[in-house]
Parts: sequence; C-alpha cells; structure tokens
Amino acid sequence: MSTYPPRVPDQAPGQSTAPSAQPPPAEPSRAAERPVAMIDDEPVTLSDLKARMLEQSGAETLRELRLELELRNALQEREIRISAADTEAEESRLLDRFSDDRDTALMVLQTLRRNEGLGPHRYQALLWRNAALRKLVEPDVRVDPETVQRLYRLEHGPRHVIRIHVVPTLQEAQEHLSRTQQGESFADIAVAHSMDSSRDRGGLMESFSLEDPSWPQALRTELAPLKAGELTGVVFLEDRYAIARVEEILPSDGVAFGTVREQLEESARLSQERIKMAELAGKLGERPRLRILDPELRRAWSVDQSATDR
Repeated sequence: MSTYPPRVPDQAPGQSTAPSAQPPPAEPSRAAERPVAMIDDEPVTLSDLKARMLEQSGAETLRELRLELELRNALQEREIRISAADTEAEESRLLDRFSDDRDTALMVLQTLRRNEGLGPHRYQALLWRNAALRKLVEPDVRVDPETVQRLYRLEHGPRHVIRIHVVPTLQEAQEHLSRTQQGESFADIAVAHSMDSSRDRGGLMESFSLEDPSWPQALRTELAPLKAGELTGVVFLEDRYAIARVEEILPSDGVAFGTVREQLEESARLSQERIKMAELAGKLGERPRLRILDPELRRAWSVDQSATDR
C-alpha cells in the first residue's frame, strides 16, 4: 500500500511514550533562530518568512495535503500501490499533452513548473496525486463504440463554416432574421449589432464539427439539416439570442476509421479519466475534518475560500 507522499512519524521507533518530568523547552526567540538566509549582514529566519509564505501558498498547500490524506486512505482500503512507474507515466502523459516534440514539451513543462511554483516536492506530489486518482477511477472508465465513433466524426468528419449574430433580446433577433431573409447582408447586420466577438469579421467563425460539445447543443441541432447559404431560426442561448447562416460545409478529411481507431479509443479513455479524476478529487478533498490552529494560516485560508466562492 502506498504511503507516498511520505509522512514524518510522530515519534522515533523505540522512543518512550512516558511523560517527561522536565518542562518542554521554551520557544526560541527570533534572535536564537537559525537563519535560513542572509541579506547583506542581516539574517532572515523562518519567522520572517512565515506570514508571507502562508499568504502566498498556505491555503493551496493545505488543500493538497488534505486531498493526499484521503487518497492514502482510499488506496489503503482498496490495497492499491502507487509505484515509481505510475508517477513516471503521469509525467509522460503531461508531456504528451503539451507537444509531440519532446524538447518542446519539456520546455513547456519547465515554464509551467516555474509559473506554478512547482519545485521538486510539490511536483512529485502532483504526479502522485494524479497517479492515485487515475488508479481509483480506472474501474469506472468505460469506452463504448459510439463514443469512439463520435470522436472520429469530431476529428475527421465534415466541418461547418458559419456566420453568427448574437443579440440580447428575442425581438432584435426576429427583426434581424427578417431583414436577412429579405436580402440584407448578414455580415453587415452582424458588424452593426452583434454582441459576439466575431462581429468585426461579420460574424464569420472558424470551421467546427457539429459533434463538438463546446458549441451549444441548440445551435448544433439547428445547423444539422441546413445546406450552404441557409439560415437557422432564432436560437436561444442561455440569456441571449442568435441567428446563424451556413457559409460552407467542408467534407471529411478522408482518414479511414480503422487507421485511427486505437488512438481514438485511448483519447476517449483519457478524456473520461480526466473528468472522473476531477470529480473524485473534489469529493475526497472535502472529507477530512479540517481544524486550522495557526491564526495566520486561518486568515490565508479564509481569504482563499472567499475568493473561491465569488
């Protein structure tokens, strides 16, 4: 069973548990503390650093430790070990997501670690958490044939090029749809009235697949039966209204399903794993009872929670 990240034992083996007859040593004064750095001839101690370090990363570190405790419990309950090979595999997956070129991927990883403050200890702990979460969700991951086919259509199937026009009210959308149907330029109306960031291009969007879940389902459903040059009706998008016109439908790229099936299955599996890992981390990270004893850490935690809740 995995015990990483390593825990410092409360007492050394063989150490007596009997209470000491002597009072505990007094807390050292700042002057007696061993310096951790020098600025010119001025010593810097851990006490000097503590408040600022807690403000900067105390809450995040506490969340990491809280999740790691519950992960160790879950791994022990299922008798699962996390090996060095597991954490090495996590690093390989990270690099694969960054770039197909190894040198480029390593440069991206180095930049990420620097920006996120991931030194050797935090980085290894991150890899361990990912490996632990992946092991725990593996039994629940199922890649069905329809999912693989949908991913194939997403990556290699037809793609739509559209213009879109987004407005805040139904009345405006209906009016502009009517004007377009009567022959006015869709692009000109979009430039003059659309709220979408594509307005400067007359509503023109990059090509996309109707299988792409990042696009609203209502819009994709409206576009599905249309041919080039045809308009959707008014589409309700949460708090806004849209109309769209199909500019072009690009054909499939001709890649045969059999030649990419294995890669698609792996991609589908990894996608499911990431979703389930995030869900499990959110659930497990809230379980351990948390009592913050240090006032400075308590204040940092409170500020962090307030920012998270907004």
